[in-house]
Amino acid sequence: MENLTAYLDESLVPLEQKVKEYLEIEREITLLEVKIINQQTKMAASDDTDHKESPAESAQPQESDLGNKEQMLEELLQRYNEKKKELINMLPEQNKFIEVNLGYGPSMIGYFTTDLETHQELNEPILRIVH
Repeated sequence: MENLTAYLDESLVPLEQKVKEYLEIEREITLLEVKIINQQTKMAASDDTDHKESPAESAQPQESDLGNKEQMLEELLQRYNEKKKELINMLPEQNKFIEVNLGYGPSMIGYFTTDLETHQELNEPILRIVH
């Protein structure tokens, strides 16, 4: 009979922690991307409608803030890719899911080197997390 609680194994806790960190970084990237897009949209709208102030004076603080957010996004993407590599190195097998406990029941993580549909070799491994 299959062990249905294997995902509760204590030896998987370090992997689970890394997965949670990875997912948190992914969430931060998504939120920051939305903020950047919103700010770009507001800047474009204000350029079209704002003729009272000179464009250089009104756009400068917004552009520096946008530059800071873009820099933060680059740093987050770098951390994201590092975590992805760490997770791939921690996984025992390729092309197979393993169950982990992320706090809300069994979840699965795996990295795949072949496309599941075409069975073609991929250029780089794809990390998949089902949660």
